[in-house]
Amino acid sequence: METVKDALVHAKWLIEHGRGEEPCKLFLPKLEAQRRKENKEGYRRFVIQVDEELYKQFHEMKDRYITLCFNNPSLAWPILLQILAAVKDETIVAMAQADQNVEEST
Repeated sequence: METVKDALVHAKWLIEHGRGEEPCKLFLPKLEAQRRKENKEGYRRFVIQVDEELYKQFHEMKDRYITLCFNNPSLAWPILLQILAAVKDETIVAMAQADQNVEEST
C-alpha cells in the first residue's frame, strides 16, 4: 500500500502535468477506520466490493448464521462479530500469508 510520502510524490507529478485543479481526496485507512468505529454519522449500512464467488460465499455464510440464530438477524450479527473477535491476530496473519503465497505462485 502507498504511504503518505508516495501520495505526495504522485500529487506533485500530477500538479507538474497540469492536473492540480482536479478534485481529489486523500484516504488514510487508519483514520477512516477510526471514523467508522466512532460512527458519529450513525450509519447502519456497509458496502463491500468483491468478486462474484466471494459475494456468493459471504451471503451463504450470512444466511447460515441467521438461520442458526432462529432466523433473527439482530441476534446473528453480534454473534458473528463475537466469533470474528475470538480469532487470534496470529491466526489471521498466518491465513493471510498463506493466501498471499498462493496468489504469488499463480
